[in-house]
Amino acid sequence: MSFGGGVSGEMVVAGATAAAPDAGAAGAPAEGAAERHLSELTVAPGVAPWVSARVGIEGDNEAGLTYTGRALRLDGRHAFALGEPTLSVGLGASALFARETGAGAAGSRAHGAGIDVPLLLGFQSDADLYAVWFGPRLGLELLGGEVRLPAAGPAAEGSLVDVSGRHLEVGFVLGARGGFRHVHVALEVTAAYHHVAGELAGAPVALDQATFTPGGGLTVTF
Repeated sequence: MSFGGGVSGEMVVAGATAAAPDAGAAGAPAEGAAERHLSELTVAPGVAPWVSARVGIEGDNEAGLTYTGRALRLDGRHAFALGEPTLSVGLGASALFARETGAGAAGSRAHGAGIDVPLLLGFQSDADLYAVWFGPRLGLELLGGEVRLPAAGPAAEGSLVDVSGRHLEVGFVLGARGGFRHVHVALEVTAAYHHVAGELAGAPVALDQATFTPGGGLTVTF
């Protein structure tokens, strides 16, 4: 059994939305603002902490539970020994609790669910002093909720409108960890392409973005 915690930061490197979520006239999002709303709820760029717990299961299996502030993810994986390397095939299911941040975003939130399939090839030293892993990861999320539109004036509060979205993510993961006995430091980076399509206030919205997400943390194994 192991426990871990750390922080990761997702940066949009292509397809960034130019307009702030509160841009535009009251009652309707301005050009670019609708995409920004949907990006914040689905791709969710920014820095976030994470905590996790994992347990080994007989037969080269493993299960884990991870909380990131935006999602609670339950996953399982099976390892296939291929000589020196090990192929890990996993399946994850997430409950989503997305929300916007910043001035004027009070009440903007969405809920949903997602699944993901990581396929990782890993190498580990005999004494578990270090390990490296890499491979693709495919994910799909469905969510819906409400976002707050710009207010008519400084003393007014914008109205809440319905939002829904489908988020497809195709990424590549590269990670490494090193340590001694029961304590390891882990580093991982993910490069991903995101396609999001949905509706905001009844109007169709779509966006494509590329992100780069470095992260790190500490794991303790018992």
